[in-house]
Amino acid sequence: MDADLIAELASKAPFTVILVTIGLDEATTIRWTDGGFVRWGGEVYRALNEYGTVSEVGEISDGVDAEVTSCTVTLMPASDQAFADLIAPEAQGAEVLIHFGAVDFETGLLVGEPDLLLRAELDEPRLSGTGGELAYDLITEEARMLEANDERRLTNSFHQSVWPGELGLSHVDGLTKKIYWRASAPNNAIS
Repeated sequence: MDADLIAELASKAPFTVILVTIGLDEATTIRWTDGGFVRWGGEVYRALNEYGTVSEVGEISDGVDAEVTSCTVTLMPASDQAFADLIAPEAQGAEVLIHFGAVDFETGLLVGEPDLLLRAELDEPRLSGTGGELAYDLITEEARMLEANDERRLTNSFHQSVWPGELGLSHVDGLTKKIYWRASAPNNAIS
């Protein structure tokens, strides 16, 4: 965490801000704050823009064991077009960055560098509340690594489907024992 930011947070009444950045596609990056506006990195973060506003940034909880870091972001689209853009299939997987910072109340400028709290991706949207809010569970890279890969097999046919003409598994025998990739083998205890 930036030293100036730490000092500001240690003051009696720091004015904190959450910055949310969503890279919807190569041409569209949405920048929000949880209130007001802030300039950072040559860009302006606003509470309300043409895509709407952030209604809530949920608690970011660390995962333990086979759990992963999770967070929910709730958005209030400003128009039907913004709603359509945010729920488009191409939006799924868009990068989301959530930063935490402090603003100098007198100058309106950020104090030090905001701290990155979460780097994640938009997952499937769902309607939340009665006002057409969109809730997204953010999925992290660690969650992607825990996904099952049922389509992968240690066989010659699968190997050649990925690398056509590569015969590395063509003369391998003794593959009758199932090998589990990226998953724990089931318990074979008899009960």
